Amino acid sequence: MSDYQFADSLRITIQPNGVLIATLNRPDRLNAFDGTMRHAIHEFLHKVRDDDDIRAIVLTGAGGNFCSGADLTAEDRRRWPTGKNEPLFAWCVELLQMPKPTIAALDGVAAGGGLGMALLCDIRICSTRTRLIPIWTKRAIHPDDLVTWTLPRLVGYSRALTWLYLAEDIPIQSALDTGLVLQACSSDTLMDEALALADRLAAGPTKHFALTKKAVLDGLTRDPKDSAVMEAWAQSQALASNDFKEGIAAFREKRPPKFSGD
Repeated sequence: MSDYQFADSLRITIQPNGVLIATLNRPDRLNAFDGTMRHAIHEFLHKVRDDDDIRAIVLTGAGGNFCSGADLTAEDRRRWPTGKNEPLFAWCVELLQMPKPTIAALDGVAAGGGLGMALLCDIRICSTRTRLIPIWTKRAIHPDDLVTWTLPRLVGYSRALTWLYLAEDIPIQSALDTGLVLQACSSDTLMDEALALADRLAAGPTKHFALTKKAVLDGLTRDPKDSAVMEAWAQSQALASNDFKEGIAAFREKRPPKFSGD
């Protein structure tokens, strides 16, 4: 397993079952991004992507808030690191396409880039006190962190534009009704709910989850025939896996499967 020691602004905990908890840790600034945190997140994404020991990821924030976006008062205001010829927000694609299940556990403020980061995760669970704030246009800032791609695909074109235009809090009930978040619970039980789901996913056939995510994401911009080709390729990969053999054996033996991710 790779070394997951980063700056203090990104705290990492790894559980024995392969669930990794990444906590944004600048509570005095509502976990807003400064340059140090941006670079730590970028390094983290690169390391965890290829670590087979990590089977699911929970992203959360310290101190009762998720993330308030960019820290406009920070001394360290370095932008997101990019490779040669990469756009500024290329890191967003890395999180969106992460070949592991990703869950955002949201409490308190999730505003601007914090909301954008949450939408890059596969699943969102929030507390009843969470504030989902697409704040950009209220500050005359263009929506970023890939929210112009994620939000309309999650809630629809017109609703996404309405929320981005008005830049007001998204009501939790509306977030639930549209599927923007999976569930809302008390702050006291938020991490318990998120970790219970992460534990279930970590026990699953994680290689198959990665193939499924790729097929679903690619399918958002492909026609049906291309998706059929993608599914055929992914199925060939799945049927060649040890987890497929284990799944069939467990079915025949009438027992729960024990998937390894292979």
